[in-house]
Amino acid sequence: MMFPTWRKPTVIVVSLLAIAVAVVAWYVDVRTAVYVLAAGCLGAALLRAFARERDVLTARGRAFDVTVLLLLAIGLALLAPWGLATVPS
Repeated sequence: MMFPTWRKPTVIVVSLLAIAVAVVAWYVDVRTAVYVLAAGCLGAALLRAFARERDVLTARGRAFDVTVLLLLAIGLALLAPWGLATVPS
């Protein structure tokens, strides 16, 4: 087996997600980059919810991690339309 746990692939995916968000923000649009980041948080919440405890990096309880990741994903998705908002002067 190449990876006995999900830890190393998770670190690789998070690194690729950070690079993807930066590239999308630079070349496409900030709003789209925030949606990509929200999708990444949703994916992390799903991984944390359904993967075994020994397969993922953990510091707190599963319910806490999933709740925080889902709230972050929802918050990012709701605030994304105002990514390029300007303050009226």
